[in-house]
Amino acid sequence: MTIKQSSTNMAKNIFLILCIFLSFKLSAQNGRSETVSFLMDEFSSNLLKTNDDFYFSGNHDYYLINKSPLAHFSEYRSIYSADPNDIITYRVLYNPPRPYGWEGVSEKQYIATWVLFDNQLYLCRVEIHGERKDDKFLYPPMEKLVRKTFSKKNISNIDIPDPFYGLMPAKWFTDTLFIKKANPLENPLPANEWQVKPYQRLIFKKGKLISTETVANKTWIESVTFD
Repeated sequence: MTIKQSSTNMAKNIFLILCIFLSFKLSAQNGRSETVSFLMDEFSSNLLKTNDDFYFSGNHDYYLINKSPLAHFSEYRSIYSADPNDIITYRVLYNPPRPYGWEGVSEKQYIATWVLFDNQLYLCRVEIHGERKDDKFLYPPMEKLVRKTFSKKNISNIDIPDPFYGLMPAKWFTDTLFIKKANPLENPLPANEWQVKPYQRLIFKKGKLISTETVANKTWIESVTFD
């Protein structure tokens, strides 16, 4: 089930759901006060703000990315909306539930896929969640937004697990990205084990990777007391 909604943080959203669930459970315990603790972490609680995909060419591991490189453009969240002020986000209720750390946070209607090849960052695919749209719908608005075009040259050199449309070098992007290997669907780690895993800091200049650093993921405990 897919629910369109306002953008929110993955960890805080799950935290709220758990709190609501536990409040109903604990309210049945008359006169008892209960404190429930949750492990929080820097990457998913404070940094993660997009559901874009990130890959290293030649490595089929999927990475979460803290923000979309398209955030450089003020209207990037609503380019497929009739009203530029209409920002559509979504939340998917999976059955069975997906592991914590498998996906990012929806801040827009679509998902952009990024690939790092030969130290150059490229946009290579756009999809709208839960909807099939043809290339004529998806790519001209994106090219208009960034004032660049997708190239079909050298796409055979790119090795990622999913099909993609073309390559657009992100030469507008001079900034820092934080990425973390997603918790896989097959044999996922328990949430607390995934949370303590480090993430990477990638620094770009005009779309070129100039620095990489591994960062220890800070964790802390947040507690809620039910009276």
